[in-house]
Amino acid sequence: MNKNKILIVMFLLMTIGFLLYLLNQSESHIQNAKEKAVSTLPSTFLFNSIQGDSIEIQVADKEFKIKGRENKIVFLKVFGWDCKFCKKEIPELVKLKKKLGDSFDVIAIEAQQHSREESLMEIKKYSINYPIIAGEEHKSFYTYLQEKYGWTGIIPLTIVVAKGGEVLAFELGAKSYSLSELMQASLLKK
Repeated sequence: MNKNKILIVMFLLMTIGFLLYLLNQSESHIQNAKEKAVSTLPSTFLFNSIQGDSIEIQVADKEFKIKGRENKIVFLKVFGWDCKFCKKEIPELVKLKKKLGDSFDVIAIEAQQHSREESLMEIKKYSINYPIIAGEEHKSFYTYLQEKYGWTGIIPLTIVVAKGGEVLAFELGAKSYSLSELMQASLLKK
C-alpha cells in the first residue's frame, strides 16, 4: 500500500509540475504576442494639415518629439467640429497661441471626419491660428493612443508636450479649468 500511495503522490506532483510548465509557456507566448503587436505600431507619424503644414511626430515611451517644435510647449489635440466642448476650447487655444507666441503651439486632429471644405469654413469662422489635421487618414495614430495610453476615443483629448518632447499630461474630455491652467499645472509637475 505504501508503494502505491507514493506512486500516486509522485504521479500527481509530476502532473501538477507539467501543468504549471504548460501554463508558464502559455503566458510567455501571450506576452510575446502582445510585444510583437505593440512593436508593429509606427514610431513616426506624418501629418499634413488642411492649411498645408507637414508635421512629423516621433513617438516613444511618454515622448512625442515633434519635428520643428522641439523648443516649444505643444498642445496636441484630438477634437471634433460637432463636439460642443471642443468648440468651447477653440477661442481659448487661439488666445493662448497669440499670447505665448513662438514658445507655444497647438496641433489639432479633427476626429469626426468632416470634409476639407467644412474644416476650412470652421478655421475661418474661429480665426484658428494653428494647424488642423483631417483625422480620417490617421487611424494608426488613434490605435497608438489606444494601446499606449488607454485612450477610448473621448474628445476633446489634450496631450501636453514639453520642450524636448516629454508628455506632461494626457487629459480626456471637458475640463472644469482653463487650458492655460492645464499648462501651468503640467509645467509644475515637471
